[in-house]
Amino acid sequence: MLPVEAPAGQAVAMDELFDDIGTERLRYSARCCALNGAWVQFEAHVAPTHDNSGWLVVDQPGACPDCSPVPVAAMQLPGFVPGEGIAPERPLTLRGRLSYGFAIDGQGNGSFLRLEDAQVVHTDSSRQETRP
Repeated sequence: MLPVEAPAGQAVAMDELFDDIGTERLRYSARCCALNGAWVQFEAHVAPTHDNSGWLVVDQPGACPDCSPVPVAAMQLPGFVPGEGIAPERPLTLRGRLSYGFAIDGQGNGSFLRLEDAQVVHTDSSRQETRP
């Protein structure tokens, strides 16, 4: 959960965090390193992890990094609880602190890119809503 005084976050797009989205050359962009530790806000889709142990931000609705024939732009959402009315097919605006670099969480899941303290700012069906 975000503290009340958390900054609004710098607006970024998924294609700023990844190069060559939708291709086998997908990779993290240099912008990930530059934004490491920064509060960011962006629109994206969320999806449960393949083993249902957590949630991911993904660039396409319903994308699964484990099942896709091409690499999927994705980042971990440690501790994220989606709340009611969150559907993977609808985009969300998320805010949180970007964390870049290899890390292993308490459940043994490794990741290179995470959105820490993620909060749903609003969904595409309710642009007024804010959820902690």
